[in-house]
Amino acid sequence: MRISQTLAVIGSLQFGLSGPHDCHMYALQGEDGVVVVDSGAGTHTQQVLQNLHLDFAATEVVALLITHGHMDHCGGAPEIRRCTGCKVVAPELSRKTLQNADEELSGLRAARAQGLYSADVRMAPCPVDLGVGDGQRFSIAGLDFTAIHVRGHSPDSHCYLVRSREGTWLFAGDVVFYGGVLGVINAEGSGMEGYRSDIHKLSGLDVNGLFPGHGLFTVREGQRHVDCAIEQAQKGFVSRQIGQGDLIF
Repeated sequence: MRISQTLAVIGSLQFGLSGPHDCHMYALQGEDGVVVVDSGAGTHTQQVLQNLHLDFAATEVVALLITHGHMDHCGGAPEIRRCTGCKVVAPELSRKTLQNADEELSGLRAARAQGLYSADVRMAPCPVDLGVGDGQRFSIAGLDFTAIHVRGHSPDSHCYLVRSREGTWLFAGDVVFYGGVLGVINAEGSGMEGYRSDIHKLSGLDVNGLFPGHGLFTVREGQRHVDCAIEQAQKGFVSRQIGQGDLIF
């Protein structure tokens, strides 16, 4: 599903593009290939790859960027890597989760117990070719990225900032959502303390496109939504969070 000349959504539970456990998966075309952001849960990876082919036919996938180690964002990484030969780029803090297929760290074990995943859904190990940290800059497919570590949704959550020829884009994972919604969930390692410490890192970026892992996205005035999230994190009361009401489904 094309968003712009160089960007598409290739998987999403909400848009019905792939499996029922998949986050938004983005494909960004650079001069030297395509970069995919997040992999979904891995239950419908072949459908995701078919969608990718429809949007960017005959274009090589050179990298898969993972924003954090939750199952709905990283579970499909092994198959995407195997099918495309791409490199996997992930936060260094997520390396153990992916390489060891750690179902505790990925939240899969708890999610199965809550009935969110069926008993047959399992995590497979995936090598991490490049581990990144806060503020690290790297270039892939002719595109320049900056990794930004923002705790709050999870201890390992990173956003990826890219300045493309179409604008300044932030792939936010589950850190910040349209309307300034924050990503605190009922899971170990998630909470407002991380946001209070880290979300200021997203100020002053002049973001045009804000592309979160769920819900609405925008191609214009994305910084307005990011600034709203920063304001929410500074308030004395906990603001609206992803998962409340209709903020996911």
